[in-house]
Amino acid sequence: MKTIQTAKGDLLASIQIDIEKADFAEDVKKELKNYQHKAVLPGFRQGKVPFGMIEKMYGSAVTFDKLNKKVSEALNNHILENKLDVMGYPLSDPDKQQPTDPETQETMSFFFEVGLKPEIKVELGKIAINDYNIKASDKEIDETIKRIQEGNKKDDKLPELNEELFKLIFPTKDIKDVETFRKEIATEMERQYVVEAERMFLNNAIDKLVSEIKFDMPDAFLKRWIVANSEGKITEEDVEKNYDNVYSKTFRWQLIEETIAKANPELVLKEEELREFVTKMYFGQLDLTNMDEDMKKRLDGIVDSVLKDENQRENIKNQVADNKVTAFLRKAMKVKMVDTDYEGFVKAVLPQEEKPAKKAAAKKTTAKKTTKKEEE
Repeated sequence: MKTIQTAKGDLLASIQIDIEKADFAEDVKKELKNYQHKAVLPGFRQGKVPFGMIEKMYGSAVTFDKLNKKVSEALNNHILENKLDVMGYPLSDPDKQQPTDPETQETMSFFFEVGLKPEIKVELGKIAINDYNIKASDKEIDETIKRIQEGNKKDDKLPELNEELFKLIFPTKDIKDVETFRKEIATEMERQYVVEAERMFLNNAIDKLVSEIKFDMPDAFLKRWIVANSEGKITEEDVEKNYDNVYSKTFRWQLIEETIAKANPELVLKEEELREFVTKMYFGQLDLTNMDEDMKKRLDGIVDSVLKDENQRENIKNQVADNKVTAFLRKAMKVKMVDTDYEGFVKAVLPQEEKPAKKAAAKKTTAKKTTKKEEE
């Protein structure tokens, strides 16, 4: 068996694997022998079916299976041994691959196309970006209080701004006057604004990095790979239509993020960080320092059960990773802090043509979050 690699372009390689029947014949024979030992056919005791009959029944399927495994092993070994940094996985090379038939050919050649990752230079300190410190305006506080009153109407009458309403909305706080009530409302709103600002900072940072860090990719190969990887769910036309705005941006950010992570090992997720995140998510209000050992064991069991669920674990990993990347980029990039209210924030971060619709949606979402928090 022989493997040969040739360049098809700056970020594209062709790998040729030459394989002979002798390279996998013994594997085929061994597998057919296993079939023979297990086979039960009318007129024969188990294990006594003639080998020729087994070969006639299963030889073709076993031959193709062992051939494919041998080729796959050779391809993977070549990639590992030559430390090829590939994008996606190899595809059959349409320019070189010819039909093969292990029944009639003693020597067969297989050709694969491999997309290679580009070298990327990331200088975060040279890329400028705005971050936002969002304060609740009097207008937004008034609107939130009005929504609270609307949500607590009795007999179609709005409740007064008095201690009864203050206690209903903030049961753990001793609020005596409207001014203090407004301050608490503002604090809760701004807590939600911090979450919104962090999410938007990461989105904007990704857009900035993708647009300003220039490098080539094996685009033609990646388009083929997307279609092949979709298992028939995505067509070539779909890929062409969405490649520049969706797929290319996703690939570019993955490569940039990977480059940043390699240069900064502290960004690698640790198991204790996932556990800490789950603990805060479920038990953030509890005093864990004075907790007895039995209770700690029970809490650890809950954390274990959450992280054993693959879907929950993946979601938590994504959240923790986003939090770490956001904090890192805030320190590494050239950040300008902008003080604003929520309306100014929406105007600044959303594209002009999307502002009216998205602004309404964003306001509605924030209102929902705030109201939920107030009810809690």
